[in-house]
Amino acid sequence: MGESYEDADRLQAVRRALSALKVFPLHGVAVLPGTPTPLHVFEPRYRALVRDALRGDRVLAVPHLINAEGLRELHPPVLPVAGVGVIERHEQHRDGRYDIVLRGVARVRLAEELPSDAAYRVFRAELLEDRWPAGGRAEIEPELESLRQLAYELATRLPPQSGAAELAEAVARLEDASAAADLVAAAAVSEPQARQAVLEELDVGRRLSRVISEVASVVLLLSRGRNVQA
Repeated sequence: MGESYEDADRLQAVRRALSALKVFPLHGVAVLPGTPTPLHVFEPRYRALVRDALRGDRVLAVPHLINAEGLRELHPPVLPVAGVGVIERHEQHRDGRYDIVLRGVARVRLAEELPSDAAYRVFRAELLEDRWPAGGRAEIEPELESLRQLAYELATRLPPQSGAAELAEAVARLEDASAAADLVAAAAVSEPQARQAVLEELDVGRRLSRVISEVASVVLLLSRGRNVQA
């Protein structure tokens, strides 16, 4: 298993990788900052990508394929805003496949695909920063408190093995609204387009509102006795 980076080291590794960022395009996956994403890697070109990443900075981005048919193409179109992370754990199987856990670090915009001799694709990318309201973090504190309450409501309606109680505890401790929104979205927003919309939203206030709306819908369904994937 690979070793974890500290947060500052992860961000520095990502910044250094932006001039030639390895990408692993997938359909239905959005890697959100601060959250772990398990990935199973079996295609030869992406096994090569993971192998090279592990030998170097451990950084890769996961852009969303515009359609599922792109999985069969060599250079399918991808959405420009992607989650980028660092491989914090990995296991290589005897046949060359990998199971990895990618720890999300940041949002990036893929600016230009670069010529490459590798089997996988490489892009020049730019780091995307959060945008905060004019009143600063204090302006969206009420919304953050609403998200904390919704996370608690979710925990009261889901079984212990769901991990919802641990999520509620983690959100209760977080003072960073950006991190809280990403953490809850990663755990409770399952629909791929909704997750991608959270990833693409740089305005922290609007992102928080979006996640609140998504989680409120889940809580409402649970309160009516319906099963949801959360």
